[in-house]
Amino acid sequence: MLHDFIIVGGGIYGITAAIELRKRNYRVAVINPETIPHHLAASNDVTKAVRMEYGSDLEYFKMVEESIDIWKAWNTFFNEELYVETGFLMLSPVGIESMDNPYEKNSYENLINQGYKPNRLSQSELKDRFPAFSTEYYKEANFNPKGGYVKSGKVVEKLAAYARSLGVSIYEGLTVSKINKEKGKVTGVSTLQGQEFSCGHVVVSAGVHTPFLVPELRNYMYASGHPVFWLKPKQTDLFKHDKFPVFSGGIATSGWYGFPYLEEYGIIKIAKHAKGIFLHPDTDDRRVKDTEVSDMRNFVEKSMPLLADAALVGTRRCLYTDTLDGHFWIDRHPEIEGLTISSGGSGHGMKMAPLLGAMAADAAEGKHHKYAKRHKWRHLSDVTLHGDEARFTENRK
Repeated sequence: MLHDFIIVGGGIYGITAAIELRKRNYRVAVINPETIPHHLAASNDVTKAVRMEYGSDLEYFKMVEESIDIWKAWNTFFNEELYVETGFLMLSPVGIESMDNPYEKNSYENLINQGYKPNRLSQSELKDRFPAFSTEYYKEANFNPKGGYVKSGKVVEKLAAYARSLGVSIYEGLTVSKINKEKGKVTGVSTLQGQEFSCGHVVVSAGVHTPFLVPELRNYMYASGHPVFWLKPKQTDLFKHDKFPVFSGGIATSGWYGFPYLEEYGIIKIAKHAKGIFLHPDTDDRRVKDTEVSDMRNFVEKSMPLLADAALVGTRRCLYTDTLDGHFWIDRHPEIEGLTISSGGSGHGMKMAPLLGAMAADAAEGKHHKYAKRHKWRHLSDVTLHGDEARFTENRK
């Protein structure tokens, strides 16, 4: 069967692109190495944070703001709470408006400038409202009721089922090894298992494997690994949504953020949004290191003392598909006809999932999308600065 589009990868980028293209009446297929969601995919986790707080970056602010409204519409459409609005608590060890941490200051000012009423909390107010957090460590906080988390693995599973219902062909257990071309034009793909698929256009949404399928991206895109921890609290009352929302703990200078108690799993998830470690997605060890566990324990002890003795019941290495500047890579290939890339999440992807499909479909069709400009194919170098102000790194090159 000849497909108009073959989507390589059934994660959040690929499955949203497939749905959008099918809605535009194309014949669409998705090829994925395992069942969807893939057990190692970045999007396959219990939760992903959704926050508008992006420092001075107003475009990402608006992208998440728009996405939240669509997340709520998806909750209604799928008749399931995929997006959980706990609010987002931005904790600051130095004070919200301190220039020692411009991420928090800029995020707070963006909220005000965009018409939101701040919920700025002093130490005493923080203690009353969110008592699990240490007021000895945190000097101030801001609570934004618009924000929370999505059940990321369930989201991908639900979207894959929806794609099938629309008529998208989904091939699981097949790994695309080559994009086939003739005279500068894509003709289809080949798999490690020996199959060949013909199509008019390929969209590569292969996450950390994207630069291996499109080698021209190897100087711009890479895999970085970030530790995720599951803690089982002895008592749960102070860690439920109303008293313990999605939070960042001085994230730009620590990297730490976390989630409320998840009844379904009996855990609190803590993770680190930092530079991460560089690794090969297939051959390098993904296990979380003992030093990272100690780092997490030190953070928890000073930040949330009631969790200091919580049992560690699980760890995971989440792989970002990073770009040197920290922005998406959603565009047509400049030289190969019929090839589009939708990848490069750099830790942003699930927050803006409701927008990704249209961005990829517009790029593939050669149309303009209002958020397309800085996510186009571009030249980056070793002096390129990473743009995510929330991400903890000592050197943004």
